[in-house]
Amino acid sequence: MKTTTQLKPLPATWASSQNSKPPAVLIDRVSKAYGDLVAVQPLSLGIEAGERVALLGPSGSGKTTLLAMIAGELEPSEGSIELRGKDLAQLRPGRELCEEVGMIHQQYDLVPNLSALQNVLAGRLGQWSLLKSMVSLVWPRDRQVGLAALERVGVSERARVRSAFLSGGEQQRVAVARLLVQDPAIIVADEPVSSLDPARAEEVMGMLAESAREAGKTLVATVHSVSVARSFFDRLIGLRNGERQFDLPAREVTDAQLDVLYALEGLRDE
Repeated sequence: MKTTTQLKPLPATWASSQNSKPPAVLIDRVSKAYGDLVAVQPLSLGIEAGERVALLGPSGSGKTTLLAMIAGELEPSEGSIELRGKDLAQLRPGRELCEEVGMIHQQYDLVPNLSALQNVLAGRLGQWSLLKSMVSLVWPRDRQVGLAALERVGVSERARVRSAFLSGGEQQRVAVARLLVQDPAIIVADEPVSSLDPARAEEVMGMLAESAREAGKTLVATVHSVSVARSFFDRLIGLRNGERQFDLPAREVTDAQLDVLYALEGLRDE
């Protein structure tokens, strides 16, 4: 049985006004197509500042595509996205975009031959000039900021170790520390613990969610594990075949809804 949520007008409370802050993320009738394949059907939603939102769904459901559009890495085919009241399409790469949003990818994007500290300080590249960025590769700048971020995620003793020699869990922590140094208002993470064993996945996701909460950041992540999503996120959005199936507080999502979301029958080919 089809349970797709129909597109609704944006609630008035999500609109910018002098008496209230705009939402952290405002998605207005956004879609993304690759030729004949519509990866994300027209979608409107708002995410408030400080919310922790998990995107759930089977492979090919449009989760990563939606996340990449929020991060400014993909342009929507239609519609618009605002970050804290600013049109994402108008934000310049570099400082402007980095202040608003930062992304953790599945592969962490660490430079293998650089130390953990140097990788963390790469989070400052969007704020530095080209010359300062190049000099920092040899003589790391803002060392104390980087060391404090590594301390916060529990791997300060690995600061001088090249990332190629770090475990998967340590690499993930370094990626989180790098994002803390970047200090964006919105953190987006694409399956950030998919390569970790269940115990380590819960540990790292808990650290990421808690770091976001402590720093007052908005967190939006694609999550493979339903139990992890329920444990660490306030709100769950289910996507299937590029369409939203539900958008509910985590405690209200039922097993029946999840069964429909992940059912093989009717699932499009990737």
